[in-house]
Amino acid sequence: MDSPSVRFLYETDNRLTLFPLILPFPILLWRNMRIYTEERYRMMHDFYGAFHVSVRQRYRLRFLVCTVLAVLAILLEIWLFTLYHDRCTAISSGNSHPASLYVPYRYDNGNDSVQEGVYRIVDEKGRIGYADEHGNTLIEPRFAFGFPFENGKAKVTDTGEQQEVPDSDGEYHYWESDDWYYIDRKGQRIE
Repeated sequence: MDSPSVRFLYETDNRLTLFPLILPFPILLWRNMRIYTEERYRMMHDFYGAFHVSVRQRYRLRFLVCTVLAVLAILLEIWLFTLYHDRCTAISSGNSHPASLYVPYRYDNGNDSVQEGVYRIVDEKGRIGYADEHGNTLIEPRFAFGFPFENGKAKVTDTGEQQEVPDSDGEYHYWESDDWYYIDRKGQRIE
């Protein structure tokens, strides 16, 4: 793969998601519902008579077990999704750095919005970079902080620190730096 690619992942510490485990239960549930109501079951019931109820009990037990397992698997998948929902999408930078994954820059209310076809991404060290709306990495994360693109340029810095907005009780923050500059969509410094 020569170009950068987008991968939608659960970042669950390299554990597989449970979708492959959920799939068999609805299939078994559907199959047992068909068997339970099929003509074959009715014929077996007529053949064995009313005194032989083990066939009916066996299918009822299978149906109940499959239903419970399907519900448990779905609830577990929902729990895992909500546990890791903030890391549900990741962007790989392609062959140049196959092991590095970037996530969209997040606010308290969700991912960074796309502006001028570009949005901010963050690496594991908290550095800011930029990707296009298709997930292709335009600028590798290397900035301490960067603002969204406006009029073809973005304001970025390599230094500084995050500061709390006064009287916000730690809810709002801003980035303080003395070394701001602008970059274009190729990451080149412009004046």
